[in-house]
Amino acid sequence: MTQLIVGFGLIGYASLVLMISINTWIGVVRCLVAQQPILETRPAPVARWGLLDIFGGTLGFIVLANLFVSPYLSGEPTTMGELTTQQRIGAMWGQISAQSLVCLGIFILIVARGGITLVIGDSFATFRKDVVIGVATFCALCVPVILIQVFIAQFVEYKHELINMLTESPTPEIIIPVLVSAVLVAPITEEFAFRLLLQGWLEEVLAGRYLSAGQILIGRQGAPKLDHPGELPEQRFSAESPSDLLEVTPAESAFPERPSLMIFPIFASAIIFALLHFDQGGAPIPLFFLALGLGYVYQKRRTIVPGLVVHMMLNGQSMILLLLQIFFSDSLEAPPV
Repeated sequence: MTQLIVGFGLIGYASLVLMISINTWIGVVRCLVAQQPILETRPAPVARWGLLDIFGGTLGFIVLANLFVSPYLSGEPTTMGELTTQQRIGAMWGQISAQSLVCLGIFILIVARGGITLVIGDSFATFRKDVVIGVATFCALCVPVILIQVFIAQFVEYKHELINMLTESPTPEIIIPVLVSAVLVAPITEEFAFRLLLQGWLEEVLAGRYLSAGQILIGRQGAPKLDHPGELPEQRFSAESPSDLLEVTPAESAFPERPSLMIFPIFASAIIFALLHFDQGGAPIPLFFLALGLGYVYQKRRTIVPGLVVHMMLNGQSMILLLLQIFFSDSLEAPPV
């Protein structure tokens, strides 16, 4: 009886996602045919961080991860699969702590430099709209990404230590940190790192918005209103055609907007995002296409809210399907993302 209920629930969920996905893609095609933007470009503050901030966040994570995780490793470098259950639990909570501290540091950096709207939007109405966009984007990306994952899995085995741990020891002590890591901490960390910091910085560089090599390295200093004399803090580049560009002041005219170059930050962050999952078998390929969609939505909406919704829903879906497979039926397949 339980398997029957679960089966009908999965069919209903899959049908709903598929219906929303089809409707979303129909809307995308209509926009492309009408030569209209798929999403409107929302004005937002310029990025005020530099390359050293990106390196600092990366180094901080490495140091903190080593500090919090190493006590649970047995002397020499090893994999999660070689650890005892208690060591695995400790190592997972250690990594969660390291990622959380890095995210907190990044958040403080962003807020201190006047970019809070890049995280949560500029109003509750905007936040709510971004959540809806995130749900629609999840449905639109979910179907093709899973299809790509299933196809790649026929040639390259998918591997993930968290999934192996759940399969081997599906106990609350393992399930809770795995869910916290996969559904909450990892999406926040990756959206902060790849969309907000890396892609945001690259967009500023290619748009010519930094005024000096020093700004490229260490970011902008001082109050946001001093970035460009006479410019409102919320004004920035638009990725539309030149006729749709925001009105600029004479102080900005020496650094013309370059909408044709704005595809490169999306590709760069997507490639790096995918390569950092190289140890998960064929996962980098579908993750690359996922990151392209996340990068496009971030560039248009100028907030990580939609990307967070997509990332959390995808990971949450994979974890729930995996748990259903473990506890209810071996016939339930869960192509992980």
